[in-house]
Amino acid sequence: MVKLVIITCISFIVLSVSSGCTDFDEPNQLAFVIGTAIDCADNGEMEISQQIVITSQTPSKGGSFSGSNNYIILSAKGKDIFEAQQKIQRETSRRLMMNHRILIAISEEFFNKNDVRKIFDKLGRDPANSLRDIIVLIKGSSAKQFLKMKHPMEPLSSIGEDKKLHTNAIRSFSSRTLIIESLTDGIRSMLPVIQIKQPKNNSKIMNTNMIVSKYAVLDKQLKVRGILDDVEGGRAGWMSGNETVQGVTIPWKDGKSYLSFRLTHLKRRVHATSVDGADKKQVVMSVKAQAYLLENTTPLNLSDVNNVIVIQNYMDEQLEKELQQTMDKVQSWGEDIFGIGEFLHRKYPYWWKSHKTEWEQHFKDIDVKVKVNIDFKSIGMIGKL
Repeated sequence: MVKLVIITCISFIVLSVSSGCTDFDEPNQLAFVIGTAIDCADNGEMEISQQIVITSQTPSKGGSFSGSNNYIILSAKGKDIFEAQQKIQRETSRRLMMNHRILIAISEEFFNKNDVRKIFDKLGRDPANSLRDIIVLIKGSSAKQFLKMKHPMEPLSSIGEDKKLHTNAIRSFSSRTLIIESLTDGIRSMLPVIQIKQPKNNSKIMNTNMIVSKYAVLDKQLKVRGILDDVEGGRAGWMSGNETVQGVTIPWKDGKSYLSFRLTHLKRRVHATSVDGADKKQVVMSVKAQAYLLENTTPLNLSDVNNVIVIQNYMDEQLEKELQQTMDKVQSWGEDIFGIGEFLHRKYPYWWKSHKTEWEQHFKDIDVKVKVNIDFKSIGMIGKL
């Protein structure tokens, strides 16, 4: 019995000593990558830049960032992402940690000169990538320069752009979404564009006042086919199902007054019917939203229910007109960012089989009508001033 107790104690001691983790990296052994920039380099190579937060400089709870010493930018050139990233890894004393990355910035030059689809092999194949990071196109400068820019309200430019997109309820621009769309025949991609303006008066400091948001419409090869401004991009985001909240200002019939609304619960639904036999399709894009009136400079007294009905019908007509203009503009490029092709694929699989190879041309020719139905929820706290 005593021998059994001694053996049990010895075994317990040995197990306690040998059961520790040997392959675990402590936080002070990791370099947390927050943003990545991809630019063109000489001889057909690419330049990868990593925005790495310096954890020793991060503030304690309740503190704030100060200065520009809370991050560093490390860059390297290579034939692909892995080769460049390995060169960066050799420059730092800590292991690069990609799981916390929130943004990937790709320069317009890289989009124009390279096959962007190739970089998604590394993103999708390597389990170290979370695929939740947002992808943006940088216009007017290099993507590396964007990472170096100072943000007046956030510690890093990557964090500032990520928060701006989420604050404005702009979603579905993750690398995972872009990879799926690039592999799907019936939908094309749309990306946020950061337009960087050069500083005036020979100023060497760049800030977010020099950034204007737009949207790039991409083709099947992920080449830029057209640019939508901020308003058009918001409409396209509504019709593609990528936005949930939006603000609109509508001119009144007299040309002098305006109505401003906050639209929530943005939804869209696609309907399709066959016309002229089974080959030609007619598509109706139905969009819905709940409207809350925030400002009214018209002479109408909205305490009167009849005036509310007039405004609601007028708002439906105006929004329908504006959304149809955006739809027609995107259709002229032939790039289906709304996923109409995927809808037709599910509803008419045999029809789609004979049309998917030239969907760009078919999308141009298809008849798409936009219908708007706004549910007027609130006129505000007062009826008339």
